[in-house]
Amino acid sequence: MDRHFLEFWGNLLMDAAKQQKQLEDMSKWMQQGFKGSDELTAMFNKFYGLEHLKKDTPAYTETWEEASENFLNSFKNYLDLMGMVPKNEHLALVKKYEELKEKVADQEETINHLRMIVEKKKAESQEELVQGFHDLIDKQSKKFQETMESFGSFFKKENNP
Repeated sequence: MDRHFLEFWGNLLMDAAKQQKQLEDMSKWMQQGFKGSDELTAMFNKFYGLEHLKKDTPAYTETWEEASENFLNSFKNYLDLMGMVPKNEHLALVKKYEELKEKVADQEETINHLRMIVEKKKAESQEELVQGFHDLIDKQSKKFQETMESFGSFFKKENNP
């Protein structure tokens, strides 16, 4: 294998591992309220102008809170720009998705139950319709039979005066 390729690839993987560690450290630091990593806290204080303020003063607390809020807003905007979402938003969407999935399953079950009821009613009404039609044919047949018998007796009376 090409020695240059191996050196390039090795350095690339080492840098990726270092960057992954930095991202994990930063994530943990943010989750702990910007505490837990002296290195990241010192860098944060430097870039947000907090290193020259005394920690026990109200000015420090106000500046810290404002800087933290600005940092989180900027970080969220950066993630949006990169097409990523914060974990808490992702988990909220996953939860909502699972709730909607359950709701859809319940609704599908209700729809299937209602379809069975409609099919049963449809079958019953078709049976009633067929029975009604059958009864109508019977009545018409009886009336026709009676009419024919009446005609028959009428013609018998006329032929036998």
